[in-house]
Amino acid sequence: MNKKPLLLLAGVFIALVTYAQSINKIKLNTVLEKAEQTHSESVIIYQNNTLIAEKYFGIGQANNKIESMSCTKSIVGLAVTCLLSDKLIDSLDIPVSKFYPEWRQGQKQFITLRHLVNMTSGLQNNPNASAEIYPSPNFVQLALAAELTHKPGEVWAYNNKSLNLMAGIFQKITGKRMDVYIGERLFKPLGITDFSWSLDSAGNPHVMSGCQIKPMDFAKIGILVLNKGKLHDKVIIEEKYINELVTPCKQYEAYGILWWIDYEKTVSIIDDEIVDELKKAGVSQQFIEKVIQAKGTYHSNDAYVAKIQSIFGENPWGYISENLGASLRIRKKKYSGNVSYRADGYLGNYLIIDPKNKIVAVRMISHQSFKTHTDNYADFGMLLLNITE
Repeated sequence: MNKKPLLLLAGVFIALVTYAQSINKIKLNTVLEKAEQTHSESVIIYQNNTLIAEKYFGIGQANNKIESMSCTKSIVGLAVTCLLSDKLIDSLDIPVSKFYPEWRQGQKQFITLRHLVNMTSGLQNNPNASAEIYPSPNFVQLALAAELTHKPGEVWAYNNKSLNLMAGIFQKITGKRMDVYIGERLFKPLGITDFSWSLDSAGNPHVMSGCQIKPMDFAKIGILVLNKGKLHDKVIIEEKYINELVTPCKQYEAYGILWWIDYEKTVSIIDDEIVDELKKAGVSQQFIEKVIQAKGTYHSNDAYVAKIQSIFGENPWGYISENLGASLRIRKKKYSGNVSYRADGYLGNYLIIDPKNKIVAVRMISHQSFKTHTDNYADFGMLLLNITE
């Protein structure tokens, strides 16, 4: 296997002083074998800025761009730190109404940029983007017109609609279309020149998804984050803003600025408090009875998933999502141990960053290759985080 340092047009990523454990070859082979079995198009793994594995399967090729799905959000999150690093905005606590004066009234006047990028705006959202967002000719205007379902900053709820407003905000702050700005300010210094971006009918770039990028270029995004915003001897993004990128929001410990935050140990709890929340929200009695059957404390995600599947069925997540919507939960979580970061997209597109072992890994797949729900390769992150000796 060819092990080579990551070379970029603009230079070489600095080496990290590290005491990370070495890669276990048997575990690495397991990751790659399962990648092929789940119709992945590419898996790329770096440790200590050195290429450990670069594999393409099926129709995957090094020069093929792949839709990164919701991983696009994490790219946009990194671009937000560029705005902060360049002092184009003073902080994320600026009201959105500074850019859209029509929001200078009611509860919307209290929505800030932080609320948008932490998913705590409180704006109404249909979890199914195909039902409301994709039919819209103007994603930005759709977000501006959304009603509130919660007070701003009160509840964490994954929200595609509200996030699309960031395309308009980037335009107003930089004077450039968001994808153009990201191409110039973030991608170009990393040597990323071949990418594309989906636009709505009004010409707004999608924020919730839409960036088509080569797997190796996607890995560069992760290595920049791992290296705290540095490329060779040049600061691309100030370290303090990279740290802010992956600081948990107060409403939900598993989310930062459009990046997921994973913990080594997660305890899942389903108790009377969860059941009472569902009853007050008017969830169906049939669903609540299933939740009551699942009550308990689960010290691993595998144990939690096994219990849920035994009650709700082998692939229960769609059914659960339909009943809970964006703002309800089926479990409480307690976190501890080492922390990793994740960009996560539809079909099983992932960018995983493990600071402890200095690992960056990408798994990408397109609609053309996706066959069944198992092709999500849902345990890619878990296997990756246990890949060392």
